[in-house]
Amino acid sequence: MLKVVGLTLWMVILLLHSPAGFAQEVPSHVIGPETQHSLSPSAAIYTNDQQELPLNRAVELYQQGEFSRAEIHDPSRTNFGLTMDEIWLAFEFSTSSRIQENTFLEIGHSSLDKVDFYLLGNGKLLAEQQSGDLLPFSGKPVSHRNHVFPVSLSPNSDYQAFLRVRSEGTLTVPVTLWQGDGLWRSDQTAYAALGLYYGVLGALFIYNLFLFFSLRDTLYLTYVGFIGFLGVGQAGLSGLTGQFLWPGSPWLAHLSPTGGVAAAGVFGTLFVQRFLASTPTRLKLGWLMPSLSVAYGLTFLTAVFVSYYAAAVAVNLLSMVFSVVALLMGAVSLYLKEPGARFFVLAWVAFLLGVLVIALHNVGVLPSNSFTTNALLIGSATEMLLLSLALADRTRELEMTNRRLREKQQLLQKQANHDPLTGLANRKHLQERLMEAAARAGRSGESFALVVIDLDRFKQINDTYGHTAGDDVLLTIGSSLQALTRASDTVARIGGDEFVLLLEGIQKDKDLDRLRADLARIGDAPIPLKSGQEVLVGLSIGVAIYPDDTEELDDLFSQADADMYRHKGNRITD
Repeated sequence: MLKVVGLTLWMVILLLHSPAGFAQEVPSHVIGPETQHSLSPSAAIYTNDQQELPLNRAVELYQQGEFSRAEIHDPSRTNFGLTMDEIWLAFEFSTSSRIQENTFLEIGHSSLDKVDFYLLGNGKLLAEQQSGDLLPFSGKPVSHRNHVFPVSLSPNSDYQAFLRVRSEGTLTVPVTLWQGDGLWRSDQTAYAALGLYYGVLGALFIYNLFLFFSLRDTLYLTYVGFIGFLGVGQAGLSGLTGQFLWPGSPWLAHLSPTGGVAAAGVFGTLFVQRFLASTPTRLKLGWLMPSLSVAYGLTFLTAVFVSYYAAAVAVNLLSMVFSVVALLMGAVSLYLKEPGARFFVLAWVAFLLGVLVIALHNVGVLPSNSFTTNALLIGSATEMLLLSLALADRTRELEMTNRRLREKQQLLQKQANHDPLTGLANRKHLQERLMEAAARAGRSGESFALVVIDLDRFKQINDTYGHTAGDDVLLTIGSSLQALTRASDTVARIGGDEFVLLLEGIQKDKDLDRLRADLARIGDAPIPLKSGQEVLVGLSIGVAIYPDDTEELDDLFSQADADMYRHKGNRITD
């Protein structure tokens, strides 16, 4: 656990220090035959916090040196975090004699609200194009999840490119110039990764939804809500909502990154509260996760009805707090050995890393690169897989606990209904079986017999050979009686040396005569003791038939007892 947290902190520290650690001189940018050229490190930047700046005024400010220019190779220059300012970026580049056809300028952050692109050559405006997630997908210059502009370049020429960008969400502008089929080759890898992510997400969504329908446990439904809305948020960040889900609804595509993550937070906090069970209460923090859930809900409403920018700030702060608190509660659950805590902690370590990196990227601390811009995607994919394992582990441990409880319950029930020495039914269980037999006999019209058996010489054997010998006799007689009867019959020991048989479907004359003969053979057979000696015990038998002799169960016992004593008296007389 400490190693995982240490590795997480080390990676964050490494990322925080990477721009300065790898600083170098900015080279002059010449577009040659290479398929990919990153323009962001050499961008000149102007921040406008006033009304929208026209192009001619931006060019004038650029020529006057009002744009800040890069002095070192800094990949984070075009990451501005959460800001409402209008950002202008200017690039100067020249082309060599060997350039490829089909040139595209890509802004690799799809959730920007408004992006205006201007291309100038020899002081003349050569191209002007608009993009942004506030436009319908069909209104983009190129049908692409990111903001892509087709660019026409000539060999051995000098160009200036200006970008004007506004966004209520995270404003980061990674700019790449692609030639030939470079962009489409890059897209193959990107879409393969996104396809893998959403394939995993979809499988987990459907699997846990079926588990909910099967088990009716709302914990799985809460997890499904978390997965679903987090997927929508990720789709918004990666431009897939505008391309595939709502290509004709810019408002929904614009809302999906912050709105999706906020809605996921509502379910995620409730999932953590349910999953960790008693841990929040033990820490006296049972109120915290529900409060964060309400805060996420209010953030979602803020994004829809009030201010997207305020909601974007809130969702980043809430996500950092939520992730840290969930991780700490998970660590406590792991210490307390709560079910599923191992995978839960690993899941939230992965998610926390993703949230911290994307949050630090969103506020402008970390640079834009393939890791930082996809940190939440990577972290959430890892987290969802591990949380599914945590759910499975939790279910397995709870099933084991329930199985042990059932076994204990069955043992207690057996102890309550059976004689501890012989394992036969006791008086309580016999009474229950007797009432059931009477009810069946009343419906079917059949009779049943109650046979009371007393051991004649048991006290003498007990006094002569000891209680161990007496137990041997009881066990032997009990086993013999069970072997004599059917599985549907009941054999009970209701006193020290008194046994009872409950036999259903008995025909009075034929069956009783055979039963008495069989019981007499059992009583007259020598019983071996552990000491190597043998004893004869003898059985006195009394029988009463329901309903022939009586329909009252208490009277049935009395009549069987009376018959047994008559039989005992006759045996003594004989």
